[in-house]
Parts: sequence; C-alpha cells; structure tokens
Amino acid sequence: MNRTAELHPFSVPRYPSGNPAQRVAFQVLVTQDDGQQRHAQLLTCTDANELCHLALPQYASEAELGEALGTLLNEARVGVHLELHGDEAFIWSLRGVAQAAGLLADEITLHGSESGRRMLFCVHCASLQVGTCAELQACNHCGVMLEVRRHFSERLGAYLGVCADADQPYAQARP
Repeated sequence: MNRTAELHPFSVPRYPSGNPAQRVAFQVLVTQDDGQQRHAQLLTCTDANELCHLALPQYASEAELGEALGTLLNEARVGVHLELHGDEAFIWSLRGVAQAAGLLADEITLHGSESGRRMLFCVHCASLQVGTCAELQACNHCGVMLEVRRHFSERLGAYLGVCADADQPYAQARP
C-alpha cells in the first residue's frame, strides 16, 4: 500500500483544500464559528448574485440552524451552491438537510476539520451518535466499547464503530 493510501484511504472523506471560484446564482455559506473571514473571501471571489451566511453562533442550537437552512433551501431556485464549514458532525448533519431539500452532491462543498466531533454508527445497536476523534469510544446506547474504524458512510454521515474486544463486548469478566 502506498503512503497516500495509508494517510487517506478511499473510505475516509476528503475535503477540498483550494478556493474554487464558481459561477452560481445564490451562494449559501454555513459555518460552525462566526466565519467572517470566509465570508469576506467569498465576497471577493464568487460571481454569485446573492450571498447568504448562516453561522451557528446566531442560533440557539444546531437543530435551529438546520431548520433555518432547510427553509432557505426549500424556497431557493436553481443555481444554489452550499458551502459548509465545521467539524464532521456539524457538516454531515447539514449535508443531510441540504440533500433532503433537493441539492445534489456537486452543489455542496464540505470543509471539515479533522478535530472535534464526528458521527459514529454502532453496528451492535444500529445507533447514530456524536463522538470524538478518539479511536476507542463507548457506545452511548448499548455500552459496548467501540473501535472506530477508518470507514465512513456518506449515506449515514458517520464512521463505523465495531466492538473493540469481541471476547468481552460489555467488559464483563469471563468465568
């Protein structure tokens, strides 16, 4: 296996590193922080007729921000481009909102931070939960100690968590 494949296996999301200039009618920027720097960059480099910026600090919760984004996208016309900035749990949950509103993958740009929260799918109880970047985490629902694999499901927006010790899934002492 070559070095690039070790660092970025096919099953892990990759985020763009450049600043692509796109011709769109309506640009939507959603950031987990105040995002003023990226907002200023977009004002200078995009040809969009309109630029809308939604930032998490302006809302009481991520759920409220998701509702506002969903409403905005449901009322939007053709030519929308959505740019999401934040940790993986933030951007992938909002990507789901955008897809539910009808946006295609090409109309969404994700900029994820490698630190912070990420979504985790427990294969033992089939639950989705917010986790950290740690390789071992206990499932919030069934209590199994999970090893977080470097396998990411775009459909779920989550990493796969499997039992870290199959001989003692619930950390029980064996007779």
